[in-house]
Amino acid sequence: MMDLAKKGKNFNCAETVQINQPHLVTVGDDVSFYHGTYIEPCDREISIGSNTHFAPYCVLYGPLSVGDNCAVAAHVVLACVAHSHADVNVPFVDQPTDRRQITVEDNVWIGANAVVTPGVTIGTGSIIGAGAVVTKDVEPYSVMGGVPAKLIRKRK
Repeated sequence: MMDLAKKGKNFNCAETVQINQPHLVTVGDDVSFYHGTYIEPCDREISIGSNTHFAPYCVLYGPLSVGDNCAVAAHVVLACVAHSHADVNVPFVDQPTDRRQITVEDNVWIGANAVVTPGVTIGTGSIIGAGAVVTKDVEPYSVMGGVPAKLIRKRK
């Protein structure tokens, strides 16, 4: 599990963390993955910046880029892969997958139980409220909440 593509200093990884395809995962300095975190690159790269922390039971799918100084609370799902659903005559599991990178820029806080869907970028300095479902890009310094997530206020 520890044979990551790149691992910065002071890497903290609980024994119960599962990292599949570790050769596709890079982490910066002072990164922590806490109990039960599940990381699945899906044959794509996952890059985590420095001083970024993932609370218990986060789920990370690739392709994914998370910046520096981010706080990701418990049970957050960063879902870069979803099933297509365009053809009603084809079962969901037999339809093509929608795989688009999620980008979380620097200094972002994502609250517990939030879900981020494929292709979303969360701008620098933003806060995603607990339980939010983020389906569209988030401008820098935004506070977002709800299902689907909507702008609550700007931080600047």
